[in-house]
Amino acid sequence: MNRTYNIAIYAADTLAGEALVRQLEEQLFDGKPLPVMSLHPLCESSHSSGSVEFHGETLEFISVDDADFSSTDFLVMPAGCNRNAELMTRAIEGGCAIIDASRGAASQGYTLPVMAGLNEYFIDEAADNRYFAVPGSAIASLLPVLQKLNQQFSLSRINLVIMQPVASLGKKGVDALRQQTIELLNGKPVEPGDFSSRLAYNLIPEKEAGEGKEISNEASIRNELLVILGEELDIRVTCITAPVFFGDSYIIDLDTVQPVDIQEIQSLLSELPHVSVSDGSDLPTVEDAAGSDQLHIGKIQQKSDYGTDLSFWLVADSLKRGAVHAVELIGLLIKDFAK
Repeated sequence: MNRTYNIAIYAADTLAGEALVRQLEEQLFDGKPLPVMSLHPLCESSHSSGSVEFHGETLEFISVDDADFSSTDFLVMPAGCNRNAELMTRAIEGGCAIIDASRGAASQGYTLPVMAGLNEYFIDEAADNRYFAVPGSAIASLLPVLQKLNQQFSLSRINLVIMQPVASLGKKGVDALRQQTIELLNGKPVEPGDFSSRLAYNLIPEKEAGEGKEISNEASIRNELLVILGEELDIRVTCITAPVFFGDSYIIDLDTVQPVDIQEIQSLLSELPHVSVSDGSDLPTVEDAAGSDQLHIGKIQQKSDYGTDLSFWLVADSLKRGAVHAVELIGLLIKDFAK
């Protein structure tokens, strides 16, 4: 493979955008770095300024208004960013392939979401439109696990509780938690600021989206799971913002059509790439997951006598995993384009 590629990253000035840049530096493709000739960091806001480091080079942020896609191969929309249909249209017209993990992209129904290791067979079909929707990072960590269980035992119900870090709120969430923690430890009163409630030393359930407002995170996650796993599933999702900086914690409770055995589950999940299953003596926490591309699973249990229920605890850094999935897809597309 001698060709190199030009990649643009939208919202490169966000936490998700920065995670993508770092992953492009770190990810190996057939044992070698990805063949990136140039990186174009685009700002979500046309008024942002600053720079990002990539392979030792300082790259100034580019306004979306000034973006030129005539020689760009890929435009990546990071997980959680706002959809920018006008920008993606310009990119496609310029001959660019879109990898779209923006908010709600995988549940819009325009195309089946694509994910390395999940449904790579769909790449050829999606390639005709040069548009690839990617599951949002909050469930991208779960999908390989849930799909494996669904294939093996046929899931009928999923009850999912996600305790998300303040990083899911962006840089302002991280900065607010840091500042609020300092102020509380110094005995000072704290105002919630841009948020519905204080972040520090608090758990905040997600509010339902009002009529005419953007779809809630819970509804978006549920819709993505239904699109990928099947619309006949009964899926309930609860999202809670927890006072941690990075790393997501999941409580998963399932019902299956086929009886399951815990020993078989442990063995099955241990075979998945980037998955670590605890033997029960040492339960994983977000401290283990933050900054890692590993999924850590523990506390696998059954509570009924019928053998068709299953619950477990999972921790992952969804910011990291979202970047990994996007860059893995770039690698697959590069291999596909090279055929």
